[in-house]
Amino acid sequence: MQTEHFKSGGLIVTPEEATAIKPFGLDMQVLLSSEDTGGTISVIMACHRPGEGPPDHLHFTQEECFFIVEGTYELTVGDVTRTVGPGSIVYLPRGVVHRFKNAGTTTARMLDWSVPGGQDRYFKEISALAGPGFSGEKVAEISKRHDTNFPAPH
Repeated sequence: MQTEHFKSGGLIVTPEEATAIKPFGLDMQVLLSSEDTGGTISVIMACHRPGEGPPDHLHFTQEECFFIVEGTYELTVGDVTRTVGPGSIVYLPRGVVHRFKNAGTTTARMLDWSVPGGQDRYFKEISALAGPGFSGEKVAEISKRHDTNFPAPH
C-alpha cells in the first residue's frame, strides 16, 4: 500500500492505494490496516454480489460498524432483521450475533470498520488460503484465532 504517513501520525489512503484481497472469493479492499493504525481500527470496503453474505457470527473482542455505500442489504442484528440501502449505518457491539446478505439484483458495497482493528488480518489470512489449501478446518482455525465465531444453528 502506498499510503502517505504524516508527522502527526495521520495518513491518507486513496482507493487506488488500498490493498485488494479476495477472501471467500469476495472483492475487498483494505483501506486502513491494523498495522497502519497501531491496532486501533481497520477499515475495509467489501463488495457482495446478489445473495452473498456471511452466516450468523459474532466477535467477542471487536465491535463493528457497517456503512452501506450502494445496493440493498438484508441485515440481522440479534433478533432484528431489516432491509436497508445506501446511507444506512449499522453498529454491532461485541458479542452480538449478526449476519447480512446482498438482497438486491446488483453488486452492493459496504464499508466495514472494526474496533480494535483485526478484521483485515482475518480476511487477509482467509484470502491467502485460496486454491488447493482451502479447507473448512483451516477456515475454522483462522476464524477462532481472529475472534470470528459461528454459533451452532438452532
